[in-house]
Formats: sequence, C-alpha cells, structure tokens
Amino acid sequence: MKFERQRYILFYYIVEKDIIIDGKSIINLIWKNLFRYFGIKETSKIGLWLVELNLEERWGILRFAHTSKEIVITSLGMIRYLQNSRLSIYPIKTSGTIKKIRKILKTFQLENKLLFKI
Repeated sequence: MKFERQRYILFYYIVEKDIIIDGKSIINLIWKNLFRYFGIKETSKIGLWLVELNLEERWGILRFAHTSKEIVITSLGMIRYLQNSRLSIYPIKTSGTIKKIRKILKTFQLENKLLFKI
C-alpha cells in the first residue's frame, strides 16, 4: 500500500484584538471552514494537521495531503472571524518537505524583523 505524499504550508495570521489563540482554536476554525465550503466528502481526504504554531510571531505550519493543496489554500483565505474578532490568515509558501519550509521560515522571520522592527 502506497502512502500519500504530504504538503506543508507556512502561514501568517493577523488578529484585530488581543484574544487568546491556541493551536486547537486555529485548527478547529480551519476544519469548520473546510466543512462549510467543501463538504464532508472533500474534507475527509485532506488529512490536515497543525505541525507548529508560534503565537508570539504569529505564524504556523500546516501539513495535508498533496492532492488538496488548492482546497486548503482557499479555505485559509476565506477565514475572517475568530471569537467575534477579525482574523486574517495568509499562506506564505507551500512545499513538499518540512526542511524547505523551515528554511523559508528563517528568511521570513528575518524579513519580518526588518519590516516591522521587532
């Protein structure tokens, strides 16, 4: 039996107010959005997992099946609210390996520090 290839997305999020966000609330929000727009049949094929979430720098890494890349990116773009507060999630880069995503993350963190003077 062949195993399914995985893809990884590095994403960045912006929240309007300072609300308590954790990995569970983010992944539940993404799952609810997937069910709402794509149904149970498509959502069951995705295999979505939150690999890492940095609350201080507001980025995260998602893992999912390679055949559902467009569905996951679309779902992330359609998220607008969490706990009655505005939330925007921006996919930065998609890759086939976690090693490449971590390399991209280092350059993203460097650019972020230069842009926002953190």
